[in-house]
Amino acid sequence: MATPLVRIPQPQGGTMYAFASSARDITRAFNSADINFEFSKYALLDLPDFTQSANGQNAIDFQLNLKQASGQPYVANMPNVDFAQTFQNYALNLEELLLNDDDYDPILLQSDAEKIFFKWLSSLGAIDFRPSDSNESSTGDYAENDNAILGGANYERVVKYLGSIDAENDVAYQGNTYHEVYINVPTSVGFTPQVLFKPTDYNTTATKLYPSDVNAVNIEGREGQTHPDPNIDLLPIVDQWTLNSGPYYDVQTNSTNSVQIDWDTAAHEQIQNNPDIKSLLDYAKTGQQFRFNAVLVYYDLYSSSVPANRSTNLYGILILDDITDAYGPGSKIHEQIKFKPNEVTGLNGNAYSLKLNLKFNSSLDNVGVETSINDFTTFSMDLFMDTTTALENATDLLLQANNRYGAIAERLTNLENIILGTAQAAQLEARIKELEDDFTASSLQLQDSDALLTLINNAHGKINQLIDGTIPVELQYNTDVIFAGKGTTVDKSVAGKIKVNNEVEGYVVSDLFKWDIASGIVTGALTSTSLFDNSQANQYGVWVKLNLYTNRLSLNNILNNESLNSSLDIYIDDSTNGWKKGQVFKIAIDTIDVNGNNIKVLTNKSGGWQNIADIDPSQLITTKPYIELVCIDPINYVFEVDILR
Repeated sequence: MATPLVRIPQPQGGTMYAFASSARDITRAFNSADINFEFSKYALLDLPDFTQSANGQNAIDFQLNLKQASGQPYVANMPNVDFAQTFQNYALNLEELLLNDDDYDPILLQSDAEKIFFKWLSSLGAIDFRPSDSNESSTGDYAENDNAILGGANYERVVKYLGSIDAENDVAYQGNTYHEVYINVPTSVGFTPQVLFKPTDYNTTATKLYPSDVNAVNIEGREGQTHPDPNIDLLPIVDQWTLNSGPYYDVQTNSTNSVQIDWDTAAHEQIQNNPDIKSLLDYAKTGQQFRFNAVLVYYDLYSSSVPANRSTNLYGILILDDITDAYGPGSKIHEQIKFKPNEVTGLNGNAYSLKLNLKFNSSLDNVGVETSINDFTTFSMDLFMDTTTALENATDLLLQANNRYGAIAERLTNLENIILGTAQAAQLEARIKELEDDFTASSLQLQDSDALLTLINNAHGKINQLIDGTIPVELQYNTDVIFAGKGTTVDKSVAGKIKVNNEVEGYVVSDLFKWDIASGIVTGALTSTSLFDNSQANQYGVWVKLNLYTNRLSLNNILNNESLNSSLDIYIDDSTNGWKKGQVFKIAIDTIDVNGNNIKVLTNKSGGWQNIADIDPSQLITTKPYIELVCIDPINYVFEVDILR
C-alpha cells in the first residue's frame, strides 16, 4: 500500500483528513461476519495559532521539531500548504510504515492513528501533556497542561469537548452511496472540564521506523510519482536523522507522546466523586463557553461474538475552515464559539449540528454500519431530529397535564371530605338554621307597613342632613398604624399626608479586613496602604460582613503588585445578616496574577465556614475578573457563580 495523498484545506465546506487504518478496518468489517464498524464518538478541538511559540505558549510551528529526510530542519512556507504537507508526509507516512512493519499485529482491533495524530501535534508544539494527579485520575492517565496566564505565558488546552455520535444514515443519490454521520453539540453543554489521555504502545516492537526507500526520496509507495497539487511535494518528513542510519521516526513510547483519549468515566475522579454526574455529557454541563475549529471523528471496531473485545479508534480530523491571516503575528483557523445558557443572567446558548457525507468504494450495507433512519431523502437526518424534538415537547406536555389532573383529583377529594364529613355537615346545618331564623325575623318586621315607612323617613332625613351640612362628613384617619420597614422611611410632617421614601441607593459597599487563615481572626483593615504580608504562605484572606440587599466587594488597588503564592480566600460573615433568596454579592478585582492558584469564596460562619465557590484559573476570562454570587437556596447555601469578565 501507499501513503494516502491529501489536499490543501478548502475555504468552504470543511476538509476531512482520514487515516489509512480506518479504511483497513472497514475492509476487515466487510470481509468478516463477526467484526463490526460503527461511528461512535467525536472530540472538538481548538487548534492554536500558526506562529512561533513564546514564553511557553502552545502554537503550531512547523519548523520546531520536524526534519527533512536530509536531516535539515523543515522549511515552512504557506500555512495551508504546510498543514496538508506535514500531515501527509509525516503523520500518514508514519502510519503507512507501521501498517507495513513486519512486527505489526493485524489481529488487534486498536489502531495507531490517534497516537500518531497527537504525536504530530506535539511535534508542531501545538499540544503538551503532564501526568495527572490523584484528584484527576486513579489509573495513571495523562492530562493536557493547565490553562495559565503567567508572565506572558499562555497555554490554551486544545481538546475542548467530548461527545457521542447518536445517529447515522445511508443515502443513495445519482448512483453513488453516501454515509451520513450526524455530529450534534447540545445547547446545554460547555467545555469538558478535564480530558484524560491514557498512554499506550504502538503496534510494533520497534522503537525506530525507517523509510523503506534507503534514499528517502519520496514517501512510502510513491517512488517516482508527483502530487496532483504542484504546491505539495512527496518528500518524507521525519523526527530524527543520524549519519549512520539516516532519517527515522521515533516510536519509543517513553521518549515521545504516545497517548489516546480515555473515554471511560471510571478513570475520571471528578466524575466518580460527584453523584450528580453520570456521563461525559453531564460532566460537560458543568463547563462554560469555549471555541473550536476542528473535529476528531472516532469509530468503534468490535466483535459481535465477544462484545467486550472493542476498541475506539480515530477515523480522521475535520478542519472547519482554511487557514487565514489573523490580527498580529501568525495565522489561524477561524473558530466557532459555543455558548452555554445561563439561567441567572438569561444569556441564551447555542447548539451546533455537523453532518459528514462520506463516500466509500464499497456498499455500506456490507460494511456493517447500522442505518439509523430511512434513506429516502437527503433531509432524513434533519427530519429525524425534528421528530425527536417534537416527541420531547409532547412528553413535557403530557407530564404537565398529568400533574394538573393529579392536583384536581386531590382538590376534589378534599372537597368531598369537607361535604361528607359528620362534623362539617353538622356545622353547615347549624349555619343554615341560623340564616333561616334571621330571615324569618326580618320578614316579620317588614310585614308592618308603618314600621317600614318609618325606617324610610328616617333614612331620608339623615341623607338631607348630610347634604345641607348639618351632619359633618369629614373623616379622621389613624396614621399611627403606618410605620417604616427595612429600606424605607415614612414622612408625616405634612398634616393629612403620608410620604413613603426608599432608602436603598445602589450597592452596599463592603469594608475590607485582613483575615488570618491559620488562627481564624480578623487582623486589621485591608487598604491600599495596609496590604497582605506576602512573606508568609496562605496569607491571602479577606473578611467582609454581609449587609442587606446587593453587596459589592472591591479589591481595586489591592492586588496590583501581587503574584499569589496561595489561593485568594474571601470570607463573607453572615452571622448578623443572613442570606436571602435572590440576593447578589459582587466581587470586582482591578488586576490579579493568580499564579495558578484558585479564588475561593466561603460563608456560613456559624456552621464553620462553607466553601460556596472555588474558581479555577482556567475559568477566568481576563486578569480583571468580575464575579457575581447569586443566592439560590439560603437554607442549604446553594449559589450560582457567574464570571462576567
